[in-house]
Amino acid sequence: MIHHRINLSAITVGQPLPWDVMDSAGKLLLRKGHIIEKLALAEALVERGMFIESGAAEMRGAPQPTKAEVPSVIRTINLVVKRLDLVLREIKTLPDPRDKILEVVKMIQFAVDLNADIALASLLLNYSAGSYPVRHCVDCAILSTLVAQAMNKPADEIQDLTAAALTMNISMLSLQNRLLRKKDPLSDDEKDQIHRHPYLAVEMLNDLGIEDPGWLTCILRHHENEDGTGYPAGAVKMEIPQTSKILALADGYCARIAPRDYRKAILPNLALRDIFIENASRADPSLAAYFIKVLGLYQPGTFVRLKNTEIAIISQRGSGPTACTAYSLVNASGEGTTTPIKRDTGVEPFTIVDALHPSNLLVNFDMKRVWGAQASL
Repeated sequence: MIHHRINLSAITVGQPLPWDVMDSAGKLLLRKGHIIEKLALAEALVERGMFIESGAAEMRGAPQPTKAEVPSVIRTINLVVKRLDLVLREIKTLPDPRDKILEVVKMIQFAVDLNADIALASLLLNYSAGSYPVRHCVDCAILSTLVAQAMNKPADEIQDLTAAALTMNISMLSLQNRLLRKKDPLSDDEKDQIHRHPYLAVEMLNDLGIEDPGWLTCILRHHENEDGTGYPAGAVKMEIPQTSKILALADGYCARIAPRDYRKAILPNLALRDIFIENASRADPSLAAYFIKVLGLYQPGTFVRLKNTEIAIISQRGSGPTACTAYSLVNASGEGTTTPIKRDTGVEPFTIVDALHPSNLLVNFDMKRVWGAQASL
């Protein structure tokens, strides 16, 4: 029987193994049903070499090697969410926690370099992957990275910013999970935890030996506002690092466009308006152009109605905020298209009339239909 080597993505820490696991010589290491409790142990076993029978891999869904597998942005982002969840939950017991977080930073960089449009679309179309608190941090890291790149920030500053996005809420993850189900007003203790979480996050990371000043300062100031109405210090304008300002805007934007049990997601173009116009006193106006440059007025992944009444999805940013590539999913007669039809929204009659809530559409949508193998699950 041929043996198939498995990687870390095939293992769910805390869940029973679905197969017997052997070493490279075929000697039994772990029996089916065994539970690997710690990420560090899983990593050590994978590095040593974990093998299962190829028939078991096919039946149980372990990742299968292919000769020419196209790297997938969505698969990478989903692995990032899974990986970050494990790292944050076990960070106090992990060796080299800084290195573990920076490994996730590199995975995010790989995903956005592979296809930034798909990475941006994932913020709207792939939100069910992982728990909301962890997924939100990943979304903020993706957007912050792209904005920093658009500003031509140096690599070390982008790394600090991305790492800060991933760990900004490390001190309140359990609280966030509780608040998702909470219907009553916040208690005084909950308000205090939220107000203090930037300080507490920095303390936690310091205790773990993470002392990068750019990373920690970015976290400490990511809830401050230009007009001094933020927290925890009420800092203003030049007192706030630019990386913190980027992260604050990414945090607010990603929170607005994510659906919740108690409300629909806010449409991307309206979320931008809310941040930079309705709450203009809180945001640095010099950053608006960069967020619009990265997102466009109609972010990839946004469903839109075209002037010819077709319903389409934005797939790629273009030369201007409203001139982008879209794919028609529903024709002018209201019938779903068998194959999405490419449209240029910068020309008549395919200009965008308005953005649409996906919850209002009867569209069975698979990202791979529009973006191909790079959007495979």
